[in-house]
Amino acid sequence: MDLLEIKNLKFSYSGELLFNNASLRIFENEHVGLVGKNGAGKTTLINIMCHKLVPDGGSVEWDKSKSFSYLDQHLQVQDNVSVLDYLHSVYTNLYQKEEEMNRLYDSLADTDDMDKALNKAEKIQEELEKQGFYQIKSKINNIINGLGIDIGRKRTLKELSGGQRVKVFLGKMLLEEKDVLLLDEPTNFLDVNHIEWLEKFLITYKNAFIVISHSKEFLNKACNVIVDLDNRQLVKYKGNYDAFIAQKEFNDEVYIKQYEKQQKEIKKTKEFISKNITRASTTKRAQSRRKQLDKIKVMSRPEGTKKVNFRFPFTKSFNVKVLGATDLVIGYDAPILQPLNVAFEFGGKYVITGDNGIGKSTFLKTILGEIPALSGKCKLSKYNDVLYFAQEIIPPDVTPIEYIREDYPKMDNTKIRTLLGTYGISGEMKPMKSMSGGEIAKTRFAKLSLIRSNLLILDEPTSHLDKISRKSLFKSLSTYEGTIILVSHEKEFYKELKMEEISFEGIKR
Repeated sequence: MDLLEIKNLKFSYSGELLFNNASLRIFENEHVGLVGKNGAGKTTLINIMCHKLVPDGGSVEWDKSKSFSYLDQHLQVQDNVSVLDYLHSVYTNLYQKEEEMNRLYDSLADTDDMDKALNKAEKIQEELEKQGFYQIKSKINNIINGLGIDIGRKRTLKELSGGQRVKVFLGKMLLEEKDVLLLDEPTNFLDVNHIEWLEKFLITYKNAFIVISHSKEFLNKACNVIVDLDNRQLVKYKGNYDAFIAQKEFNDEVYIKQYEKQQKEIKKTKEFISKNITRASTTKRAQSRRKQLDKIKVMSRPEGTKKVNFRFPFTKSFNVKVLGATDLVIGYDAPILQPLNVAFEFGGKYVITGDNGIGKSTFLKTILGEIPALSGKCKLSKYNDVLYFAQEIIPPDVTPIEYIREDYPKMDNTKIRTLLGTYGISGEMKPMKSMSGGEIAKTRFAKLSLIRSNLLILDEPTSHLDKISRKSLFKSLSTYEGTIILVSHEKEFYKELKMEEISFEGIKR
């Protein structure tokens, strides 16, 4: 049975066509991987599915009896709610039923109709048992441990890093067990063991899901269907990612040949119409050809690869230590790491590794003075010109042009568009909430490229980036003349850069 049917979808932003009569059907229990280049429209498609965006044409129809939930990277929630309360909110209706049941049991001694109250209480208890109420604590603990969610000291969502917050949102979705999960890059902030846990969870998930991911390994293990967004169309392939790649290479060759053949026919027909439309003897034939031409479903031009060029303009060298930390204790209310004693030399390439939530981002914020150290010393050289790529949440309604102009008000639209184009960003008038994670990351890097530096501090810079963008980022980092301090969970990326690894380990309590 169809869970979702998309028919003849058309959608564009600022004149850029993303979908051209695209169609797709999703069935029950399908585990779908949605793939395509950065900016192809994957996140936009999810937003259309969620009815957050209205298509220009076509239809998106859900089975009305089914429910879905969406892992939205821009999700806004109450910052002061605790992590545990947020997760437990999934079961609010069951907790309310439990309260009603307890009230009924407590009232037995005072009620005139004890049998009626008892029967009602017992029915509620049976319903709670049927819905797994007494396994809630176990379910939540499984999610917390599986995703590595930090719940220490009744932490609120406001206190969490961007990556930790996304994990909490994801955990809530998994607990809800909707008929369809819509997941946009769920592995970006997960360590290897947590990715493996999520893979196993999704493999055995009894319902359907659609996941956007740039991880071939993840798609291979978790998905049994791949949907490719290419040339403004949606093409569905049965099997995992490897099976999709093999079939896609063949399909791409066929598509290019069909497109070229159609273009020749269109050109030939237009030339015939132009030559014969004004001749009395041939005008009817020309008019007939024109009607035929109007009925043709014109194939989209095969999309070329958008070039991406990461730039980190360099300032100056110096011969003193870049950063030194002595017995540095970091955290918010309590230490989260053992005292740190580290030193960074100019021109060095360093990567900080460790489990998510262990304190890597907190360390970066501490050395930059954004949060105070609990004790110890930390000295950042005055000769450093710092460029910091943080795990930040950009206001969702801001467009790329507005985002850059916030700090560069005198920069005109033409220059900003040229800058964004260097990073493969077009359709720059759409708000950030409608952009993919990769497009947002590249927009941020475009803005940072206007800053000259000799110390790069990059917190998970490869998250959301596709293969082409990562290759360009790698090239820029490998030739950078200054110092690099990188936080990353992508071993393949930092190993190729031959970086010195500094591993953080949490305090054993």
